[in-house]
Amino acid sequence: MPHANTQRLIDEWRRQKSGESPPPRTSISPVAFGPLLPQLFLLGTERIGLEEVRLAGGLIADLHGRDLRGADFFELWSRQDRPRVRMAFSMARSAAMPVVLTASATNVNGMDVALEISLAPLIGASGLADRTIGLYQPLTPVSALMGRPVSQMRLDSVDVAGATDVSIAKPSRGHLRLVVDNSRTFSADARRSGGGAG
Repeated sequence: MPHANTQRLIDEWRRQKSGESPPPRTSISPVAFGPLLPQLFLLGTERIGLEEVRLAGGLIADLHGRDLRGADFFELWSRQDRPRVRMAFSMARSAAMPVVLTASATNVNGMDVALEISLAPLIGASGLADRTIGLYQPLTPVSALMGRPVSQMRLDSVDVAGATDVSIAKPSRGHLRLVVDNSRTFSADARRSGGGAG
């Protein structure tokens, strides 16, 4: 079960959803989330493969030790986890559903913080799902970081909000695996363009 704050974002996204499409960007105002505003962020697809941070709350800036506006969201993740984060974006937009990332990040002193990061697709001015609203929810006390910013985040799991049968499994030996809970597992080697059923 997601954290209550994560669920609040997902519930509001669902209230604003229009049919099978994600809600328009203009239908959700970060300010409406009140005390959660420091945990919210907005992303925009400026070109294929780039998710630019357009807005990031104070808690997020403090965790990373800088203003993230203009930064590439994928660059915040460890290199080995970026393909799965990209896959999560693709899944959220193709399914028109929020996804929840469970992650961890370590600062220069080796102290960890566990995070739940939600990503909910939005329709931008272009008429395409090229905007994303999300929320950082710490799962462990950020005070453990002692004010030192985190380095790149590591992805532990990805879940589609409201779905019990689909997740992205952690890669093993260079593989990316989409796990379907109906006794079939489809996997694709990250080094090949093809895939097979297992």
